[in-house]
Amino acid sequence: MNHKTIALVPARMASSRYPGKPLALIAGLPMIEHVRRRALLAKGIDEVVVATCDREIAEVVEQAGGRAIMTAPTHERSTERVAEAMRSLAGDVVVVAQGDEPLLLPSDLELVAAPFSQYPEVQSVSLLSPLEGKADFANPNIVKAMCDRQGYIMLYSRAPIPYFQKQGPCPVYRETGIRAFRADFLQTYVSLPETPFEKVEAVDMMRLREHGYQVLGVVTDGVTLGVDHPEEVARIEQELREDPLQRELYGKIRA
Repeated sequence: MNHKTIALVPARMASSRYPGKPLALIAGLPMIEHVRRRALLAKGIDEVVVATCDREIAEVVEQAGGRAIMTAPTHERSTERVAEAMRSLAGDVVVVAQGDEPLLLPSDLELVAAPFSQYPEVQSVSLLSPLEGKADFANPNIVKAMCDRQGYIMLYSRAPIPYFQKQGPCPVYRETGIRAFRADFLQTYVSLPETPFEKVEAVDMMRLREHGYQVLGVVTDGVTLGVDHPEEVARIEQELREDPLQRELYGKIRA
């Protein structure tokens, strides 16, 4: 079955750790444009739209030839901003690409979009990546996801779980923030009441699990790199210079 798939990039200027970061220049290009243009390279994505509450972000996107939709400034979670924007768009599947990941791989968007054509029962998908050692496992800034034997996510947590009473392989991954939903299910999701684990851990996808909905986890080989602090821009620019794939993608979005 063919679906119209829309990639939405939520972005806002307000950030406690890095105010104004969507417009921060990275190798001469605003961060939001790195993300938007990379999303355009993903196969099977029919449209890419930025969802923002800030006129200055919309103007940068529109001046570059992109499309932006203005949303309310009151959203605390990116998924709610995306849901509002989707009410103005016609699409069957929505892929959420976070606006602070300028090294986004187009193939990751393809990964989260693919299951909707293959499995009619799938309503939501979360992109996962490997944890890089014990430091990641213990880091509360990294949301961990634990999967069952069919690949569905049992639990999200910032805590280092499971507790290893005995050492052994367990399917525990980093939750990247790249997600996808059937468009109608997205509206169901944001209409659900907030849940206890969602609130205390500040992990919004726990709302689905606590209400009994399944989330399929799909695993990418690479580690996604977001920008939370100004000093991280230099690291991103280094990756663009030194990593062959990142250098190739940068050349494509600047062409």
